[in-house]
Order: sequence, then structure tokens, then C-alpha cells
Amino acid sequence: MDPLIRMIYASRIAPNFGPADVHDILNTSRRNNPALGLTGLLVFADGYFLQALEGARSRINALYTRILRDPRHTDSVILHYHDIDRRLFGEWSMGYVLSTDKNRALFLAYSLEARFSPLELSAAAAESMLGELAEHARQIGAASATAG
Repeated sequence: MDPLIRMIYASRIAPNFGPADVHDILNTSRRNNPALGLTGLLVFADGYFLQALEGARSRINALYTRILRDPRHTDSVILHYHDIDRRLFGEWSMGYVLSTDKNRALFLAYSLEARFSPLELSAAAAESMLGELAEHARQIGAASATAG
């Protein structure tokens, strides 16, 4: 039996990335993840993705293999991959957080520069940041984060 894991990765958006692409990623995730027992949170800011995925190890591995082949991502790096006892994002088949004026300070609190750069996050920082962004989204009732 597969253990429950959380994987956090970051990637850059590809040069051909368009406005409809993030909606397609979310719609596909929200449609497919419930049947696979996957949950997570996707963050999109400053030309980067930061994503947490939770579920069975074999399913997370298979999904990440597909993500690596997705032409909308480049420079993907796994920041954190470990067994977990409990999900942090269990209520979302795929929650979504976009950088806004209301949460910008959270993005920058974990950045080395004035611009969000998740490829440079440590494992602990990536997990803390995602937890804080999720909690902030829950508190303000962000429609995009609570949907799906």
C-alpha cells in the first residue's frame, strides 16, 4: 500500500504560456484529482508555479511525470517530497492562489528579492509559505482558492 505523501515543486512558466493555460490546468486538475484521491494547492505569481500535491505516492509520481512533459512548465524542481500523516489541502481537489495586493506580503516574506522566486525556496520555506497562503485564502474566502 502506498504511503500518503506531499510533494512540493516549483517551475517557470514557458514562453508560450497564455492566459487560458492556468484555467485549463485548474479545470483538468479539479476534474481528475478527486477520482485519484489527490489534493493540493497551485500558486501562480511572477511567472512561476509553486504547487503542493498530496496523495498516494504512486499517483503523485505518475502525475509529476506528466507535469514534466507539459510544455507549459520549464525548469521544474522538486522542493519537498515526504510522507505525511495528514493533508494540509484536503478540502481542495486543486486550490488556487494568485498573487494579489492582499497577499503580496506573504509572497515576498519568503523571497530573496522583491520578486517571487520559488525555485530558490528551501523545503521548509516552501511548505510554510504554502500553508500560510492557504490559511490566508481560507480567511478571506477567496473564491478562486476555495473552488474545486
